[in-house]
Formats: sequence, structure tokens, C-alpha cells
Amino acid sequence: MAEELKRIQAEAVGDIWVSSEAYTNILVLCDDYGSRFAGTKGEKPAVNYMVRKLKEYGMVNVAADSFTYVGWRRGKAKLELLKPMKLEPPAISLPLCPPGNVEGEVIDLGNGEPSEFKRRENEIGGKIVMCTSAPGAGGREVHRRTKYGYGVSFGAKGFIFGNHNPGQLLVTGSLRPAYRMAGEIPAVGVSWETVSFILRQIKKGGATVMMRTTDKVIPNATSWNVVGEIPGSTLKDRFIVVGGHFDGHDISQGAMDDASGACVVMEVARVLAKYEGRFKRSLRFICFAAEEMGVTGSTAYVAKHQAEMEKVDLMINCDGAGRSNRHNFRVSGPLELVKSLETIAQEIGYPMNVGSLVSTASDHWPFYMQQVPAVSYASAPDPAIATMVAAQGRGFGHTSADTVDKVDHRGLKEAAMVLTQFVVRLADMDKISGRMSMKEMVDYLEQRGVAEELRIQKKWHPEKAR
Repeated sequence: MAEELKRIQAEAVGDIWVSSEAYTNILVLCDDYGSRFAGTKGEKPAVNYMVRKLKEYGMVNVAADSFTYVGWRRGKAKLELLKPMKLEPPAISLPLCPPGNVEGEVIDLGNGEPSEFKRRENEIGGKIVMCTSAPGAGGREVHRRTKYGYGVSFGAKGFIFGNHNPGQLLVTGSLRPAYRMAGEIPAVGVSWETVSFILRQIKKGGATVMMRTTDKVIPNATSWNVVGEIPGSTLKDRFIVVGGHFDGHDISQGAMDDASGACVVMEVARVLAKYEGRFKRSLRFICFAAEEMGVTGSTAYVAKHQAEMEKVDLMINCDGAGRSNRHNFRVSGPLELVKSLETIAQEIGYPMNVGSLVSTASDHWPFYMQQVPAVSYASAPDPAIATMVAAQGRGFGHTSADTVDKVDHRGLKEAAMVLTQFVVRLADMDKISGRMSMKEMVDYLEQRGVAEELRIQKKWHPEKAR
């Protein structure tokens, strides 16, 4: 590593350690602007704030890059148990839920494994499917949109999604990709305690419920991704994209998911902006909107800028970065990136896990589907409690308890410090990674069953970006 890069790395990391800027930013985003959820009153002021900060940091080509999508506004939701007794437990609509009024028998599909849906396909039609957020076998998480999609496909008339963690916390999450469509059948989120009660009634002989949703679907809504750049030198026309979504869900502050990640992106941008022209590649930092609406902001960005995708040598997605005190990479592909990142980790002396994982539900995915090498950078708790946290799944995420007090202040700093060292080194490499061909990628995803689940989610469109 060149002596100048070592000096830049040391200066940047030291700047992060002695600065409170990242924590100040997360407090402003969460306390002043609320959830930043697409279409809420705090979203555009938060966008304006981030644009102002990136300009203040000295970035170039800073912009609020607009796009249209299928918007949604929350209304009152009602879930009423009709049989074997009358009860009205708390419930909320899930984002992109259509307005509707349905009544039917509840069918329990456990944690919503596709195999369970297929096994009981003939029982689902005309009923209301109930699933929880619990991880599946081996800790594998079946995405909520997959569960909803199978319910719709097999003729369910409604969908109940329950938190698998106790605490009377109602769980939320989108139903469909808002860059294309809204949901087809009413869907509500409930607590584990409500799921448990309904399960006990099913065991007694069955449970019938009524669901009423009053939400509003808004075609051609507008949102904005926040973009800024640091120009490179000899490879100025080649880019590394560092991104993370700034929106949370409208029932919470969305601090861990994902104001923390957006603030890590902004912090790395802040400390590297002064070194314009010192790295071979250009760096593009993006805070994505509407990720919680089916990975919509990044998908819309890639579709709008599709001609530029062949110039992107790497996409680093920071969903969940900085919320805790251990940091890791997960490579979507190509897998040769695992070795490259492990080598850098050894060089900087940071003990981290670099693995491979085909994860489709965050902002790296639309880049990956355009054959851009993509990795996810996230934070996790100390290994001593990692097993417990894995069992909790999202934990407080996607509930009203995702608040700024749960973000680890030191973790926020460390995530930015570690990522800065990787970005400095990656930006100066002559070559980062090759690319998979579209055929190789599609075959790989078909073989692993990923394509099937994306079809069910209405997110499988390899022939076009959106």
C-alpha cells in the first residue's frame, strides 16, 4: 500500500474517532424527522438535510434524485376474532396493503416455509393465512413477501403476519415491490401474544376472524435518493457505490434499520471528500429512499441510471451497518470477492467474518441483477450473544421499538472507521473483481431456489431493471 494512502487512511480513521458527526446525524434523522418512511411528512425534510450535509462535506454532483413509485398511506386496521369467541386484538396494516374487508377461517402456516405452503396448498383457498417472522431450519429466513406471495398465489383472502418475539410488539413490513405494484389482499401485523392466542383457539377446533383495512394506495408517488460523488483520478470513469437506505418504517424511528447505515455512508463520505482525486476510482455515495417498500429506491435508481451500471466496479450496501459493535461482509457475488475482502481485513488487522450469502431484500440486489459485484456490510453484536440474536431474527427491527437509543454509539464510529479503510484500498485497486454473465447469474439463482421465491414476490425480472 502506497505511503500516501496509508497517511490518508490514518487521517480519515482518526477524524472519525474524534468526531461526533455520525451520532449527531442519526439523532437529527430519527428525533427531528421521524421514520423518513416514503410519503411521510419527515421524508423530504430528511432528504434536504442529507443533501445539505453532503454539500457541506465537500462532495460534488450532490443531488436529490427523484423517482416515481406506487405510494401508500396507512389507515386504521381492525382484526376481530369472531369464533370461538369475540375478541379484538391490536393490529396494524402492512405497507402496500389495499383497503378491504374480509372474513374467514385462519390457517396456521407456522414460519411460512415454502414447503409448508406447497404441502397444504389445497387447504389455503378462501382462508386467512397466518405466519410468523420466525427463522426457518438452520436459521434461514423466509422473507415476509415470499409468505404473502404464496398466500396470494394459493387463493388466500387475507394474511396475518405475527412477530415471533414476545413483548406485545406489532410487526410490520412491505407486501410487494412498490416500484411495480401494491398488494392484492388485506394483510395485518400482530404481536406474538396475539398469534399465540389464535393458535390456542385453532387447537380447540378452529378460529374465524374478520379483517378490515382502510389504507390508501397512491399511484405515481414521488421520492428521492440522495447522491454525492468524490471524483477519482486515473480510473475516474469507474465507480464504487457505497449505499444504505435512510428510511425506516412509519411506526418507528427506524434507527437500527436503517438510519445507522445511512449515517455510516455519510460519515465515510465526509472524511474522504477532502481527498478528491487521490484515489484511482471515483466514489459514489447514495442514501436510498423507500427500501422498506420492497427495495424500491435502489431499484428505481438502477433503472434510471442503467447505462452507468457497466461503469460500477463494486456496490457496498450498508443496511444495518453501525447499529452494533461487530462488523462483517456478506458477498452476493462474484465469490472471488470473499478472498479480496479477507485479504484487506488481514492487512488492516481487523478480525471480521467475510462470508457469502445470496440475500435479495436490500439495496445491493438491483445492482447485483445488473451484474455489478455486490457485497453487504452490516453490524452484529458480540459473538458471545450472536446465537441468541440470530434466534430473535430482526429483534426490535420492523417494530415501534426500533429507536435511536438502541444504536451503539461506539459501533457507529467503528463501522465507519473499518469501512473507510476498505474503501480507501478498494478504490485504488487496478481491478476489484470480474462479473458474472447474465446466464451464469440466472442459472445460479434458479439452482438455489432464489428465482422461484422472487417470482412469488413479483420481483423476478432479470430481463429488465424494474
